[in-house]
Amino acid sequence: MYLKHFIFLLFGLLISALSQAATPLRVVSEILPPFQVITPNGGFQGRAVDMVKAILEEADLSDATIDVMPWARAYKKAQKEKNVAIFSIAYSEKRAMKFHWIGPLYSLERSSLIGLKSRTDLNVPSLDDAKQFRVCSELDTHSYQYLQSLGFEANKNLFSVRSVLATYRTANGGIARPAANLTLLNAKKCDYVTGLWSIYAYSENANNGLTPYFYLGQRDKPLVLNMALSLQSDPAMLTTLTTAYRTLLDSGALYRVCVGDDPEKIYQLSCQVLLPTKEKKQ
Repeated sequence: MYLKHFIFLLFGLLISALSQAATPLRVVSEILPPFQVITPNGGFQGRAVDMVKAILEEADLSDATIDVMPWARAYKKAQKEKNVAIFSIAYSEKRAMKFHWIGPLYSLERSSLIGLKSRTDLNVPSLDDAKQFRVCSELDTHSYQYLQSLGFEANKNLFSVRSVLATYRTANGGIARPAANLTLLNAKKCDYVTGLWSIYAYSENANNGLTPYFYLGQRDKPLVLNMALSLQSDPAMLTTLTTAYRTLLDSGALYRVCVGDDPEKIYQLSCQVLLPTKEKKQ
């Protein structure tokens, strides 16, 4: 009787272990022009996507799926599920122990509080004074968490764009950014939105009626965006991805993918974080 029970228990543990070991890698991300964009035919492309694909190929994981979704959903999956990689994610003290950090992919300027030029009342002396207005930011982004650390309060002066944008979605169900943010500003549902000013300048939706009012962070410290892995992931998966990343970084391959064909040197500064160590010292 006891032997039979023990055999069933052992068999159950074995099945469980095999099931866990068989969990494939899943990669999640968001749209973040110009490094991560949706093409007219619905593909997900850009230099960050190319770098991640190079890492996956080096790790012999090129069959892994890359799913594009709103940032809050991607962030939640990478926190809660096993063998989920996420990019491009900013490192912070709050996030330090929530992920395994594979390594940097590129850097951008930090976000700004962006509003309508015509709203002269938004041109207040400090971020603390900006607390009297409504700031809309995507949930669980670095900007959202940074504003919380400064004392902005959810649903008081800091609002989740995801919830506000319930009726502002594209035909395929995704959030149109920054077009939707422009709609919110013009409709006066938000006083400021958070975002990278370069994205608004890059986008076909850029509007001369906008201006960045406050820069969120130190200008001499760009926002480094990384690839990370969920904490619950298999140790072998972590080792495989870390080794592949380090191999491509040390050889300069990641830097070359990042810079690519860039005659106007638009991407050079963003890709500096990928220069091999010996070249950074020169």
